[in-house]
Amino acid sequence: FLYIKENTKIRPIIFGGGQQKGMRSGTENVPAIAGLGLAAKLIYGGHSEKTEKLYELKKMLIDGLYKIGDDNKCADGSCGVVINGIDGIDIKETAPHVVSASFYGIKSEVLLHALAAKGVYVSSGSACSSNHPELSGTLKAIGVSDELLDSTIRFSFSVETTKEQVEYALEVLKKQLPILKRFIKQ
Repeated sequence: FLYIKENTKIRPIIFGGGQQKGMRSGTENVPAIAGLGLAAKLIYGGHSEKTEKLYELKKMLIDGLYKIGDDNKCADGSCGVVINGIDGIDIKETAPHVVSASFYGIKSEVLLHALAAKGVYVSSGSACSSNHPELSGTLKAIGVSDELLDSTIRFSFSVETTKEQVEYALEVLKKQLPILKRFIKQ
């Protein structure tokens, strides 16, 4: 879908035929147009309820991560879990569909693969630089320390995510973190 503001000049990228006011050759793709309309209806129908569900899942995950972090602290207290970007902020002022967490001493790529092996799929770093977390201006801007930049993963939710899936992710983390922490230099 492309919305073009009135009086904005653009050039076509598909030429021929002169249909669609010279902007695109060929007949309008009616099935795609209908599909876009249905997709918009589905995603925005019950939007408030869907958003509320996402916040419930987010809170559930955050609470579980804090508990796991408390259970996995090293003697000096440095091996816990940090939830990024929420200090002093009402959870309802954050994006409902994502949680960024850092795990002291565990490389994000290692944790990502350990979770994936158990069917839990996360991303490393921030969405802005998932291939190079050390370069993430976003993580730095929300106060993630240099020490944790390469230890950050991102959990994402959709309206299809269930409480059982969040519980399973927490269960897998609870089992995997002690295994991975064996490799931390203390």
